[in-house]
Amino acid sequence: MFVTVLLFSCTKNISDTPAPQNGQLTSATISPNASSRTSIVAVPFENTVFVPCANGGVGDSVRLTGKTNFVYQMTWTDHDFTMVYHDNDHEVKGVGLFTGETYTGIGGTNGTFMGAWVNSQWVGNFVETTKVVGKSTVFTVTQKLHLIVTPDGNVVVRIVDQTVTCQ
Repeated sequence: MFVTVLLFSCTKNISDTPAPQNGQLTSATISPNASSRTSIVAVPFENTVFVPCANGGVGDSVRLTGKTNFVYQMTWTDHDFTMVYHDNDHEVKGVGLFTGETYTGIGGTNGTFMGAWVNSQWVGNFVETTKVVGKSTVFTVTQKLHLIVTPDGNVVVRIVDQTVTCQ
């Protein structure tokens, strides 16, 4: 998902960190091993979820596709990282696999994602939320995700928990 693009743009190399000027307090002056980067990425969004309140309460599986735009700032040291991010759904559309009802994903998520450098790999957890609106059904998909980035750059994102909340 977005994390693949996100973390391929980051390195642990701090040689390009600018020196503070005129007494500025930066993350590099707080910790001489800290680096920071701000980026914007658009990432494909694909997910199929079961929505218990769809189809008049009988339920329906809804296939969602589109893009999610992410703006994030990541700060890291030799031991850990913190990422502050905002995402918004863009052209996220869905269709009920049984009913054919159409849906639109709206909104976005703000959050802070923290992790550590453990056994030579980045490890962290974060939460993503998407609100989905159909003609007769409105629901929110919340995913808790676990991220691992290995030293060779392989990124593994695993859904730890996913819930659908009907409104």
